[in-house]
Amino acid sequence: MSRTGEKALGIIGIILNAIFLVFVTLAVWGASTADKVELKTYFEQNMEMTDSTMTAEDITMMNDTMDVVIDVIGVVGWILVVTLLISVILSIIGVVKVTKSPKVAGILFIFSGMLSGIILLAPILFYIAAIMCFVRKTPDRREDDPFYNNDNQAMRPL
Repeated sequence: MSRTGEKALGIIGIILNAIFLVFVTLAVWGASTADKVELKTYFEQNMEMTDSTMTAEDITMMNDTMDVVIDVIGVVGWILVVTLLISVILSIIGVVKVTKSPKVAGILFIFSGMLSGIILLAPILFYIAAIMCFVRKTPDRREDDPFYNNDNQAMRPL
């Protein structure tokens, strides 16, 4: 049975996931290599221009909060990068296995969709491919069945 639809959806999902992975990796890498001191002074200047009633305590509290936020963004960002990478790998394996074992490929597509996000287009494509893997049944045709000829057409018994 031809599984072209599942393969096409899987490949499109892989491409979209890989593009998103590149963007997230660049964003996280840029955020983790940013100069924190320069970023803090920039925000301090903007806050002083916006609110002239800020005290030194407010600025210190804002700096401490910014340190925590930047660290959390870095950790969560790298976790997202690793999760997307695992999703891409699982979906590639799913596309490779879709013709030989569609149920395994469907399970891989579901896991890949869960790891790649909720509201993106790629997980939706992976879920559709998984449903197609589970719903479409392969015909039970044996080579030694006398009622099938070489063209895979049923022969009528005499």
